[in-house]
Amino acid sequence: MMGMVGLTRTGRFSGVGIGLMLVALSAGCLGRSPAADHFVLGSNGLRSIDRRAPELAVLIGPVRLPAYLDRPQMARMRSGGEVELDEYARWLGGFETNFLRAVSLGVARQLGSIRVTTFPSSAGFPFDAQIRIHIDDLVVVDDESLRVRIRCAVLREESGAPPVFFLHEVSIPLEDDSTEGVVNAHDKALASFVGQIVAELTR
Repeated sequence: MMGMVGLTRTGRFSGVGIGLMLVALSAGCLGRSPAADHFVLGSNGLRSIDRRAPELAVLIGPVRLPAYLDRPQMARMRSGGEVELDEYARWLGGFETNFLRAVSLGVARQLGSIRVTTFPSSAGFPFDAQIRIHIDDLVVVDDESLRVRIRCAVLREESGAPPVFFLHEVSIPLEDDSTEGVVNAHDKALASFVGQIVAELTR
């Protein structure tokens, strides 16, 4: 009888051990880091299609970025100049690709032109103008506002036409400090920047 009791206890302990292992494995699976969310620029805030200059062919780019934008993670600046990168909120395909695509779409919509593309381009048609962009700042500061400072050069392909330079500098309050609030603020900044480009192109 003692031998039988011993076997029963051993079997029970083995079953408990296997159960604990399964629980640990399940906890490990459930404890995995959440997947990153990906966002695109220009999904909100761009004006409806206009036909201000449908004949214009425009090349958008290149663009120079600060180090904190030369990566897919969204950046936030804290007091003291510290930049935090959000591993779980990213620009799909990286910021540069997103930015050039959104600017080109916005310019094309306002001009009513189908001949607006991004740098580098293999388009089989000549360009009337090129937009070169240098972003000094495009970052959320202290979860309160989006600080925007973009320098831009509009180069005309006309012989002897001097380039036109302008500075786009604004501060856009965040609706809230959520990722969606950050994306919406970027879209507002993009819409105002595109508006200034189109104003220069159609002077």
